[in-house]
Amino acid sequence: MQSWMIVSAVGVFLSGWMPILPSPWLPLLAALTCLLLRRFAPAAAAVSACLALGFAWGCGWGLSLLAQQLPEALEATVLEATITVLEPPQRRISRGRLRQRFAARIELFDCPQINADCRRDVGRVLLSYYGKQPLRAGQRWRGEVKLKRPRGLANPGSFNYEAWLARHRFAATGYLRDTRLEPLPPVFPGWQGWRQAVADSLQRSIADPDVRGVLLALGNGDRSGISQQRWQQFQRYGLNHLVVISGLHVGLVAGIGFLLGRLVNRRVAHLWAAALALAYSALAGFALPTQRALVMLASVQLVALAGRRVSPTRSLSAALLGVALLDPLATHSAGFWLSFAAVALIFYLRHMQPQWQGWRLVLGLQLVLAPAMGVLASAWFGGLGWLAPLANLVAVPVLSLWLAPLSLLGALLAWWDAAAIIWPLAALPVEGFFVLDSALSSQLPLWLRLRPSPWQLGGLAVGLLLLLAHRALPLRWLATAWLGLALLPRADNPQRGDLELWLLDVGQGLALVVLEQQHTLVYDTGAGDPEGPNMATGVLLPFLESRGVERIDLLVISHGDNDHASGAGAIAARFPVAETWLGEALPLDLPAQAYCLAGQRRRLGELGIEVLWPQDLEGQGNNRSCVLRLDYGELGILLPGDIESAVEHSLLRGDRGLLAADVLVLPHHGSRSSSSSALLAAVDPSLVLLSRGYRNRFGHPHPLVTRRLAAFGLRACDTAEQGAVQLRLVPDGIATVSGWRHKRRLYWAAPASTACSPAYNGAQVE
Repeated sequence: MQSWMIVSAVGVFLSGWMPILPSPWLPLLAALTCLLLRRFAPAAAAVSACLALGFAWGCGWGLSLLAQQLPEALEATVLEATITVLEPPQRRISRGRLRQRFAARIELFDCPQINADCRRDVGRVLLSYYGKQPLRAGQRWRGEVKLKRPRGLANPGSFNYEAWLARHRFAATGYLRDTRLEPLPPVFPGWQGWRQAVADSLQRSIADPDVRGVLLALGNGDRSGISQQRWQQFQRYGLNHLVVISGLHVGLVAGIGFLLGRLVNRRVAHLWAAALALAYSALAGFALPTQRALVMLASVQLVALAGRRVSPTRSLSAALLGVALLDPLATHSAGFWLSFAAVALIFYLRHMQPQWQGWRLVLGLQLVLAPAMGVLASAWFGGLGWLAPLANLVAVPVLSLWLAPLSLLGALLAWWDAAAIIWPLAALPVEGFFVLDSALSSQLPLWLRLRPSPWQLGGLAVGLLLLLAHRALPLRWLATAWLGLALLPRADNPQRGDLELWLLDVGQGLALVVLEQQHTLVYDTGAGDPEGPNMATGVLLPFLESRGVERIDLLVISHGDNDHASGAGAIAARFPVAETWLGEALPLDLPAQAYCLAGQRRRLGELGIEVLWPQDLEGQGNNRSCVLRLDYGELGILLPGDIESAVEHSLLRGDRGLLAADVLVLPHHGSRSSSSSALLAAVDPSLVLLSRGYRNRFGHPHPLVTRRLAAFGLRACDTAEQGAVQLRLVPDGIATVSGWRHKRRLYWAAPASTACSPAYNGAQVE
């Protein structure tokens, strides 16, 4: 029985990795054919039929997802609509402005007049609002929205926002304008009203925003109130999985319900466990991790209520199939792998170590699970806290016996004044943790950078399973050999003699990385909040960690604009930086910092670096950009930052030979004020790279610049279309040009445009 469940789940998950989806009728026909042939090979026919049926379900789910997306003709158009707020908005201060982000139901006015293909009911949309009007679940507004199809950044190593949007089945993303916003009669918010009441109760009861943010995450599933700094604190101790409602929390609450119900009888205990787990998941907005936990609990509860016994592997198989049917893209989530790995490891330990009972079982599970899950999680998050086993040994009981019960009690009393007594009591261990961390973090390096390869993870997994097996198991001594595989170094650096240049997809901004065999150059860090989420923490740092970078030899911040410099502090905090060059002053104390001045030279292995501009320390803004020329063998690369036409003509009056380059990063994201025909003629590039945001409000690249490029027979490799652009360079030219969207073609992801076509004929365009 469990084999057909596993095979069916594999079929569903397989659909989530397809570049395009066939009609579900094709796999259904394949399943029928297999069943007709079962008399010749019964086992193979049954397995094939289950695989095909699962694949058919995944295809149907995926095609319905694509069908509901916003029509392309409506993108970036101001639309008048009725907006129904579906959930309590997440509130966060970003660059001094309050942003409210929420799921909404959108209904358009005058739909046929806007576009013949549009539908009045757009569906479920993720909106942001930067106005002053406080929004609440259940409110309805008439206003103006600007939408685009679900789309995220495309880079190796970073969080896959597009997968998250697809898994939550959003038809579009966008923002609600603060003009002409008119209230309409509200709708009954249902259980989302409960979540809104919890948020309001916490706002009234807890003054400290950091403590309130943690309790809001535990009591409401909304972690928007946890600052970047606080999130990193929890991460250093391996406690971030305890901060937001997840499968662990649902399981703990179910355990509380079971203990309460056990006072009556076993059947009531299971019913109470299911009821409290369902209520707590509703409190978390039925987020996908809680749905996954509910499915896993249900696979055990239903059998228990029926009075039957079932093996752990069969329960796990049933849960796997349930999760697959509910969320065919689950395998694109770290939480899926971590939760199933944790449950499987618990079952394995119970089977291999039956003598562990009571406190020995609890202690043994914690000491094994924390480091094992920490190492597995490091494959996604780039490191682990070495204090995690000890920290979890203390934190899990505190969560189980104090935080989770009080958070649930506070939520149940959210409409009454009694909640004001509960929330401060729940806050005590959170406040204590912040005090303890301030004492420890200054004394100890708590975070270890680690991103194991699949081979290393495999070696660790096999070694751990052998180490925890029965002592009588043959070949148990091979555990040490398998664990030794984890010590093998990763081979992420370019092959000797090659150079990699990565223009990362950071939206409307710039972040470029050059990887030499032994050295790393970072040029700009993208946009965002210098004190909070930004492109450095979201894209650049995960990329560098995924490539095995351990230090940055040269960090160049071309100038002080936010879209180039916001992540400089985050980079310096995470990596040792040998030297920093600045186009203009920043309010940061960066390592070994110096201003760029024409004539500066530096060499990183085989890579030569020369500053062409600025010529003095006068001026500010775009025209203070640090213009670099990189030389690698006979190959030249020009990085001009955001210079405008005035500086371009100043450079042309100097040594024009220094401007000639094979690769040009288009100045100022292709704005009209830059990229003059004279500069393009002097550089005479083989390949042009462009970093910009998809449908950005500036209209970059300007049509005039696009026409200039066409006149020179060039078409820019554009991050908005290609995602991150990778160049593999050899001393005599460009070996390959590839866009990340072309490498990761998946049906639910925004498609890449036609591969960029450099005039350089020797490059292999992927």
